[in-house]
Amino acid sequence: MAARESLQEDAWKKLGRLAFRIHSLAVAGIMATLFVMLKNHFFEYQYVWQHSNLAMPAKYIFSCFWEGQEGSFLLWTFWHVVLGNILIRYAGNWEAPVMTVFSLVQIFLASMLLGIYFGSVHIGSNPFLLMRQLPENIGLPWTKLTDYLQKIPLFQDGRGLNPLLQNYWMTIHPPTLFLGFASTLVPFAYAIAGLWKGKLSEWQKPALPWTFFGIMILGTGILMGGAWAYEALTFGGFWAWDPVENASLVPWLTFVGAGHVMLVNKNRNISLFSTFFLTIITFILVLYSTFLTRSGILGNSSVHAFTDLGMSGQLMLYLLFFVWMSVCLILINKRLRIGYTILSACLLLIGIFTGAKTASVFSFALLSILALGTGYHYYFPKEEKEEALWSREFWMFIGAIVLGIASFQIILYTSIPVLNKIIQVNFIHHPVEVIHHKMQQWFNYNGLANFASGKLAPEKNAIGFYNKWQSVFAFVVSFLVAFGQYLKYKDTPFREFSKKLIWPFFVSLVLAILIGYGIPRTGSLQFFLNELLLFSCLFAILANLDYFRRIGKWKIGKSGASIAHIGFGLILLGCLISNAEKEIISQNSGMDLKYIDKELSNSNNILLTQGDTLKMGSYYLTFTGRKKEGIYIYFNVEYLKKQEDGKYVSSFVLKPFVQLNDRMGNVAEPATKHFAYKDIYTHVKFAELDVPDDINGQDYTIPVAKTMARFDTAYSSNGMLILDSLTTHFSHKKYGLPDSVPAVQANLRAIDINKKTYAAQPVFAIIDNKVHSVDDTIKALGLKLNFWNVDPAKGKISIYLSERKSNKRDFIVMEAMIFPWINVLWIGCLVMITGTILAIRDRLKKLKKSVVTD
Repeated sequence: MAARESLQEDAWKKLGRLAFRIHSLAVAGIMATLFVMLKNHFFEYQYVWQHSNLAMPAKYIFSCFWEGQEGSFLLWTFWHVVLGNILIRYAGNWEAPVMTVFSLVQIFLASMLLGIYFGSVHIGSNPFLLMRQLPENIGLPWTKLTDYLQKIPLFQDGRGLNPLLQNYWMTIHPPTLFLGFASTLVPFAYAIAGLWKGKLSEWQKPALPWTFFGIMILGTGILMGGAWAYEALTFGGFWAWDPVENASLVPWLTFVGAGHVMLVNKNRNISLFSTFFLTIITFILVLYSTFLTRSGILGNSSVHAFTDLGMSGQLMLYLLFFVWMSVCLILINKRLRIGYTILSACLLLIGIFTGAKTASVFSFALLSILALGTGYHYYFPKEEKEEALWSREFWMFIGAIVLGIASFQIILYTSIPVLNKIIQVNFIHHPVEVIHHKMQQWFNYNGLANFASGKLAPEKNAIGFYNKWQSVFAFVVSFLVAFGQYLKYKDTPFREFSKKLIWPFFVSLVLAILIGYGIPRTGSLQFFLNELLLFSCLFAILANLDYFRRIGKWKIGKSGASIAHIGFGLILLGCLISNAEKEIISQNSGMDLKYIDKELSNSNNILLTQGDTLKMGSYYLTFTGRKKEGIYIYFNVEYLKKQEDGKYVSSFVLKPFVQLNDRMGNVAEPATKHFAYKDIYTHVKFAELDVPDDINGQDYTIPVAKTMARFDTAYSSNGMLILDSLTTHFSHKKYGLPDSVPAVQANLRAIDINKKTYAAQPVFAIIDNKVHSVDDTIKALGLKLNFWNVDPAKGKISIYLSERKSNKRDFIVMEAMIFPWINVLWIGCLVMITGTILAIRDRLKKLKKSVVTD
């Protein structure tokens, strides 16, 4: 009501402020309550039992809070509350319409936490639900016990935190990322307010600082996620193009585009529709990313995704509502709005009552695109005169388009699970088979995916696929970042412009050639793209450094944009060098690792047996043993250097470890040695985790049963066994057996880590209807073999394998790689964040001055 500018505007505003502040206190109270429950381990509550346990260190209470869907929605709500209260204080005349949009979003987020049922319809998930109140537990006998927490062992401790999240980055990465997601709402709310109130340009002035604040925070959250992945995950790097990673990156790319197009509109009053579109689509993409990661649709394709809690329909409604609202306002014409709304409602009802929900949503998306195009064509001003080729606005607009295309490529490929549903519903059973055939041809031709049996399949090498596409976009963007600031609005004399860029251009070109000269040429497309990107990154860094010197006069406060661009160039350069020149130095030369696990490759891994010293790259390695501390098993790997006199000198020790978790599975985590110019990154790929500490004082270890068919393998700590054959034709007398006794001899071959071969021939016999085994030993390896069963139906035998204590040695299979100059990436992160903060501060000063002047 306050947004209508009625005579009672102040009264309605006061009421709205009061309501929002009461809501803020309620959110703070809910969060405090949940923290108290987690800290005190109130396992009678499902959320506490699901996400914490007694063994978990107290420092991970925060991680427990936002591990689950309910906690993360609450965190998102909290940041909206914080931003909303700031806007109430500083939004001025925009307060009422902007806070109306904020309140709408809060309604949807609050609904995600309701946890109520209307028949079979489930609305939200309540974090304060008791274990006895879970639908699947209602009616079970134990729910009638008042002291079930004491009597039932299952409830005396919680399920625990996901091992992957037990890292200090997970206490700061999620809140930063969600603040970034929440910050996209502020420019969106201003854009909606501008459409609503008919102020199509005025909204951008207050929205601009918020936009760059959001760019900084969301970018920082994404970079923190990369640092967490690099430190805690074992996929070997800081970015794997995981679907959830992509879902956070895409809104940031469009957000960057929106911020720069706002700058164009602020100075030239052009590209108005693009400003609205990029601002709105950023928030819509955040909602779409939320749907992807929380609906369960990415459960099989991402290690980050949440499972479906039955809220996928609610999440989709959340997304569709704000798409409808945005398109409605862009249409401007009242009749078109009514028509679009009626058609949208019809599609929704058709989907609900016919069950064709996917087809209905797909049709709504097409209708919205058509309506969006109509709004742009009829109601937004078009530039009568094209921008000059060498004008800042022209190239900033081109940059925004490139970011938009890059975003589309990423989100399209990430949305394959969604596309599968659309295809299966709309095309698999379609009577016109030619549609299916044509789509198959298109997808296969473009290398997007394999279209088989009506289902899109991701590329086998997804990282390479994304890198190939995104290298092109990164080259264009970094090249634009290099020369964009040297351009003036309206037009720039080419000679004046090019003269300033001569030395950064040629120095970058020479450096790129010199660096590239030392890289082995593969002749591949990716090598060529990497060379181009290397040049453009260097050009972006040097050109902006020169701008900082030449135009900024080394004044940090006035050069935030240049500093941020230098940081962006350093990030791209660090990503390029550390990934393109990543070197896997763990290469196995002993026993074939595929005998241990078919997934292990000799070209990427090395087998380390305790006490041995092996060469790896420029180092010598020795595995000195393991140490168990609580739920962690640390493997001590010492890196040595060989001196001229042949002696080994210790350089450093790395301790990659495995975190034990019976409920969720054991998790290996890497250890990294940081140098100024490189990182040595290691993690354990295979280890026997159940090695007993004591063997009850016997000469041999406790026998371990091994079941084998012909040519199968079994493993000891210092080698492997292969069953070559079984025979009944052998000398019984050699084993002290009568010739009439039915007996089988197993011909086994043992291979040690140095590929030396040994033979063993244990015997299985039946004497007086009792099993009789004649053991055999391999003294060199300290192995005792007891042949105790034959299964003729399956063609398998069973052998007990024991090892002499003095011969038994621990071993691990480890992967090690070098990331060269990865610190360039981390330095770039700090520089870009610093530059963006300086740019925001400068914008706020200018905004304050303009308000005072007005």
